Amino acid sequence: MKKLKSLSSFTKISTVLLILAIAFSAFKADYFEVNKQLELFTGVFKEVNLYYVEDTEPSQLMEDALNGMLKKLDPYTVYIPESDVEDFKMMQTGQYGGIGSTIRKVGDRILVSDPHEGYPADKAGLRAGDWIISVDGKSMINKSTEEVSRVLKGTPGSEVELVYERNGVKKTLVLKREEIQLKSVPYYGMLNENTGYIYLTSFTNKASQDVKDALLELQKNPNLTQVLLDLRGNPGGLLSEAVNISNIFIDKGVEIVSTKGRLKDVDNTYKTLRSAIDTDIPLAVLIDGGSASASEIVAGTLQDLDRGIVVGERSYGKGLVQQSHPLQYGSQIKITIAKYYTPSGRCIQAINYAERSEDGSVSRLPDSLRTEFKTANGRSVFDGGGVTPDIDVEKEDASGILISLVNAGHIFDYATVFKNKNETIAPAGTFELTDAQYEDFVTYLSDKHYEYTTSTEKKIELLAKIAEDEDYSDLTTDITQLQEKAHRLKGDDLHRHKDQISLFLEQEIVGRYYYESGKIRQSLKGDPIITSAIETLNNQEKYKQILAIAEN
Repeated sequence: MKKLKSLSSFTKISTVLLILAIAFSAFKADYFEVNKQLELFTGVFKEVNLYYVEDTEPSQLMEDALNGMLKKLDPYTVYIPESDVEDFKMMQTGQYGGIGSTIRKVGDRILVSDPHEGYPADKAGLRAGDWIISVDGKSMINKSTEEVSRVLKGTPGSEVELVYERNGVKKTLVLKREEIQLKSVPYYGMLNENTGYIYLTSFTNKASQDVKDALLELQKNPNLTQVLLDLRGNPGGLLSEAVNISNIFIDKGVEIVSTKGRLKDVDNTYKTLRSAIDTDIPLAVLIDGGSASASEIVAGTLQDLDRGIVVGERSYGKGLVQQSHPLQYGSQIKITIAKYYTPSGRCIQAINYAERSEDGSVSRLPDSLRTEFKTANGRSVFDGGGVTPDIDVEKEDASGILISLVNAGHIFDYATVFKNKNETIAPAGTFELTDAQYEDFVTYLSDKHYEYTTSTEKKIELLAKIAEDEDYSDLTTDITQLQEKAHRLKGDDLHRHKDQISLFLEQEIVGRYYYESGKIRQSLKGDPIITSAIETLNNQEKYKQILAIAEN
């Protein structure tokens, strides 16, 4: 039976390879070489599956081979097996059938981390911090988040039985799955009496409509005079939605982006197709190192057309376009087909995956090799390294103790404890931990384990090694005293970094009461990039100077 199974898989895969070979012949000049390599691959695959000393798993061998081949290209060209296609579609649409909750693994168990407001998990009373014990009678202990997510998802209207644990007590729920539509704009609102804010997390097929709706709602406020579009941490998505979102602020008939690839049929120019919602309101686009792809199209285009200022940190630098193609047996392949260029003519791709060092690694394009381009008003912008902000704002680095507390789950867990003790809190954006509440958190940590090494400790350790290598034994006592003093100072890090830790703790606590939108609103409090953007928009003379807009 094993051999018959191998032959069946081999027949299917041979068919796939033959179809690919025929497809290649339509546009590939060296078809003979392509066909030759396909025959060699087919031969090796056949011989291994028929004669290898141990039983083989043809499907896994093929998947590993495909992934190994694609790994040589770029990280965005990937094979999507049938089992992952639904997740891939969800990334494009933000839509799936399920209970509406994010989960994460802690130890050998699965934790509810964020029930989405108004969906089955929330309506049934599941909370962040609840442990998922079983689903439909099957234990979820030692399961991965992917495995648990797969059984929680299903056809809208179908039921799923869930056993969860809270405060040591197990309870059973029967939930009816619904169609879940994740919001690409989970929060928008007024930050002050005249500043509107829109937070866009992804470029799904409804993203532009969500941004448009948010802006129209903000425009109902007669005091609105300026807008922030926050693309920080947004990894991108559909190119068409990047064009449509740009169209909200750029009028009809303007080139937004162009694509160029090896094949002529992927060369396209994308222009705005509709009248804009608002071409005049002062605009600031917020970016950081997590803003990529479609986010960079929007930020780079609005910058190139001098439609608004870009504030924050340099973006990721992904100037590549992918296209998905269906394969046999329900699988797909997503292929990088082109590079994209913003209106000034620049491509912001930071890494050339075609050029690798001997060990296979790739590196970013150095600033010295970036080429200068000009915006509509003649400002200098550069290619090859992401979008550089008009106003660069450095964020404070997270302290070692904060990183340790987050990674150990103590921030998350204390928020659960806080929620159990406090029925209500102040509205999102205004909530602040009192000194007494922070000290309660410090007390909570007294028997908790977390480790971290400070930069000072690392430097002293390096000094000790150098002194040992250079045989400066007389320094041993001094170095030991430094280490002891650094350790004593480290003991007060919970108070030394109180402001930074409090901000993260407040966000997690607010999320327990006001869901994702509340957590986002709370995170904006004291945000240096937000502050810088508002200050610049409030100073219209500075705003126009940055955009090189001549006074009338």
